[in-house]
Amino acid sequence: MCEVNSRNFKFLYPEIKKKLQESKFCSIDAEFSALDPLPNKKASIFDTPSERYSKLNANLSAVVPLQVGLTAFSFDPKKNSYLGKVYTFYVQPASFQYIHRSFYMQTGTINFLRLYNFDFNKFAYDGIPFMNRDQELRLRDKMSTDEVSEINNSCKNALEEIIDRQINQVKNWYAEAPIGTTLVLPKVCTEGCSNEEIVFFVHKTFRSMCKNLWTYMENGEFVVKKVSPEEYSKLNSKYCLEDETIDNLLGFSKVFRLLVELKKPIVGHNVFQDLLLIVGNFETALPEKYLDFKKLISKLLPNIFDTKSISYELKPMLPKEKQWIDNGLNIIFNYFKNGFGRVLATNSPAIEMDDPQLEYDHFHNAGWDSFCTGYVFVSELIAGLEQYKNRINIIRGSTSYINLDKADPESNRPPKLVIESLKNRPVNVAQVTALLSTYGFVEIKRLPYQKYRALIAIDNYANARRILTHFNTNDSEYRISKYHPLRHSAGIRVIFVSCLAVSSAAVLWFTFR
Repeated sequence: MCEVNSRNFKFLYPEIKKKLQESKFCSIDAEFSALDPLPNKKASIFDTPSERYSKLNANLSAVVPLQVGLTAFSFDPKKNSYLGKVYTFYVQPASFQYIHRSFYMQTGTINFLRLYNFDFNKFAYDGIPFMNRDQELRLRDKMSTDEVSEINNSCKNALEEIIDRQINQVKNWYAEAPIGTTLVLPKVCTEGCSNEEIVFFVHKTFRSMCKNLWTYMENGEFVVKKVSPEEYSKLNSKYCLEDETIDNLLGFSKVFRLLVELKKPIVGHNVFQDLLLIVGNFETALPEKYLDFKKLISKLLPNIFDTKSISYELKPMLPKEKQWIDNGLNIIFNYFKNGFGRVLATNSPAIEMDDPQLEYDHFHNAGWDSFCTGYVFVSELIAGLEQYKNRINIIRGSTSYINLDKADPESNRPPKLVIESLKNRPVNVAQVTALLSTYGFVEIKRLPYQKYRALIAIDNYANARRILTHFNTNDSEYRISKYHPLRHSAGIRVIFVSCLAVSSAAVLWFTFR
């Protein structure tokens, strides 16, 4: 497993590009700075796909990825084997004038990642920058109009200290130096300097300090060179400081753009949030409308597979005693690697990691999780997965999955139920939720303008039947029945009665006019 950060990204990028180009498919995973920071935008079993997208969009608008896992799986037909090249990228939002960002860091998420030994120092000190196309266009526009200025530099004092420390040395050297000679300034910008804003203005300041003075980095050191006017003109045309800076700030976004360009199948586990996160951070601000998002993602990444959605579909095909016990990534991975899943089919392909020395079971490391996701995907290939393309799992929504490239399925959840108080007391939502929790996952929502009734959503039909049976025969405080809009919705009843009244008036008018 290869760890990629701001110090080695440039060196490793050509290899990453080659591995992605050679891959049969790629699997992804991401660790977030927060999951659901907005209390009023919590996911609900009542959510339609459009409502769930709207909530996720709101929650993730100020959330950033801290770590991205990417595994490129190549296939060797002679050996009938897949080889996964695993990369773990530490990433952080690019920092520069006009594109600075604020984002949520949720304590629950921090505690969760700390539990799995996430190294926050690597995110903070060595994170590869990234920005989306909106930010890139904004910064290019500001650079083209000379609105980017050292006056607005967020690290202005640090920049001034660097310049003041070297300015006299450079000027004295320049006065005596023949054309073509160089001067190394080891204390200016080392290879480890990740502040692109400081680096940009150091280059810009020294180049403008003396006529025909060129600057560049070599072997991790800052170098100034006295050149002829002709050479300066050639260098300035060939190496645009603004373009180089933007390329550095794009960082990991270039990997995402490569995935978009290659159109390789992309595999994730419970990947809906990951898709929103990576599109919003590496491509463009998420559309407000759910259908616009579906069009966008289908254009960018037209071949997406969600192993969690697939696992729900395939599990019932097996005898009950041979099914995996849970649809979590670690459970399914171990099922196929060490359990019964190894012998589901004859001549199934071997699946290996390119680093055999790596210890397994580093779950919630994005690189490792991306490998496990790809491993499960290959293992499930035995059933043929084309029909599951672009079906993305929805956690406890009105439907179990969405279709990115076609209409979403009808809801496969049990019909909504209504609970009514039989003792002329308002329904206490918290009390009823606790009462029904013994029947599995339920969610209670008040009906508008009705104190004595509430709406119930249940995750499966068996639990719904048990609730109906019990509360229609054994309970004297509440009655529970199937929800009927005409009977239980105050708004629809008002509309119905109004229509009836209008119709009756029309009949009378025509009768007696």
